[in-house]
Amino acid sequence: MKRLFYAFLLVYNIGFTSPSGETAETPVNSAVRESILNQLCPQPKEAEFFEGLYLLNSKSTVEVFTKKELSEADKNDLASIFKKYWRVYPTIKFATNTTNDDLGREGYIITVGGSMRIEAQDASAARQSLKTLRQYGEAERDGIGFVFQKARIRDFAALGFRGIHLCIFPETTIEQLEKYVRLASYYKFNYVVIEPWGVFPYKSHPEFAYADKKIDPVKFKKLINLCYELGITPIPQVSILGHATQSRILTTKHAVLANNPELENIFEPYGWSYCMTSARAERILKDLISEIYEFYGKPPFIHLGCDEAYDMGTCYSCRSQKISDLLADHLTKFNSYVNSLGARAIIWHDMLLDRSDPRWAYHVASGNAEIAKALEKLPKNIIIADWQYGKPDSKKGSFSTPAHFKDAGNEVIVCPWEDEIGILSLAKTAKDENLLGMLETTWHHLYGTKNFFTFFNRAGNAAWNGGGAPLKNRNSMKITILPMLRHLWQIGSDIKDIPYEANGNSEKQISTSLSDR
Repeated sequence: MKRLFYAFLLVYNIGFTSPSGETAETPVNSAVRESILNQLCPQPKEAEFFEGLYLLNSKSTVEVFTKKELSEADKNDLASIFKKYWRVYPTIKFATNTTNDDLGREGYIITVGGSMRIEAQDASAARQSLKTLRQYGEAERDGIGFVFQKARIRDFAALGFRGIHLCIFPETTIEQLEKYVRLASYYKFNYVVIEPWGVFPYKSHPEFAYADKKIDPVKFKKLINLCYELGITPIPQVSILGHATQSRILTTKHAVLANNPELENIFEPYGWSYCMTSARAERILKDLISEIYEFYGKPPFIHLGCDEAYDMGTCYSCRSQKISDLLADHLTKFNSYVNSLGARAIIWHDMLLDRSDPRWAYHVASGNAEIAKALEKLPKNIIIADWQYGKPDSKKGSFSTPAHFKDAGNEVIVCPWEDEIGILSLAKTAKDENLLGMLETTWHHLYGTKNFFTFFNRAGNAAWNGGGAPLKNRNSMKITILPMLRHLWQIGSDIKDIPYEANGNSEKQISTSLSDR
């Protein structure tokens, strides 16, 4: 009987047809609309839901219209997604449609009624539309198919660069990393900075990783390839100044010097920063950059770090020179090298701001007046990654530093962290000031319900939409936990034999640490 019921829905669409052929559509009530929207990340800019259901199964026909004719590879890829997402093979009709010129960046229109129709800017936009559909489709109760509320959804990306920064620590497993990448792609991030912390298996300099903690190169290469398959470009990070230990500072671990004291001369005396006057350090760092860039598939960007270089320029060789000139020359030299490989350099911003400057109250600034002078000497094709981790100036409602770096002639990527107001403010700034985009940072704070939701769901929403409103009921089970639970098991099902520790948003269900008792 239920099969007959769904057939009835498919044919008649629970609506009334006018003489003109148009179906009279009745909006769903507010509770149903809210329930569906809570499942969607990012939230679409326009979404209408109507009474009536559509059944997607192997007998269905789906129309996909794109601005330009798709390649056979793109068509096959889109068709395979239907099988992966919904375990069915509908008939998919591809065609070009040049009449709608207002789709926007990665824009698409989904129409679900008596049929399913997708209008998309290109193949990438079509893939984005399928993510939205997957998030609100429901499995047919007694059959092999999926049921969708009738809808019209229009959406597009506010920012071109929508990234998330992920670290590979010795404690990070490849399965966890795959989960992060898949979830980031699912939430429509299109870049991922993957920074190895003492684990990358360098062939040129194997001593630059813990011997017993190197990530499996075969498995890692598969993950890099997966990034491209998912439409998310992997960006390597090699820190060329601070964080030279490849460890969190409070751990006092050093990936290199712990077992290779003969390399002490490439670091500043404390070992936290690389020496900017060491020719040996320059040669080694260029080797590392070249090798990891090749491994990551020669992406358009390379992140060079350069944050929190607290002991920069302190050795006898460096301190004899003007620090702003030394820093500018160091960055110019490595920028030229990155350009020679075919990429653009990204650097963190904080050393380029004088922490005593009153303009940067409410902002992250780690430099001094002399160091900050290096900004005016930097090549203008270096991208500044401006990380601001608190709330913006309450009087302005926004951060001032992105405009500062833009006025200096450099492109800017805004980089929030855990604060929701800060995330939304920076995303809005990126949209309003036409900046390159946004890069959400996570560091070692990934796990936990609140952080996981913030880093992926809220940041994904903000990057795609260029801001948004703060959540009113942040701790609501329906708004946070349950939708992310669904998304995590959806992308978890895309991973073959996902292990227990990589499943969900925590490694364990209970803590065995004495400190937690």
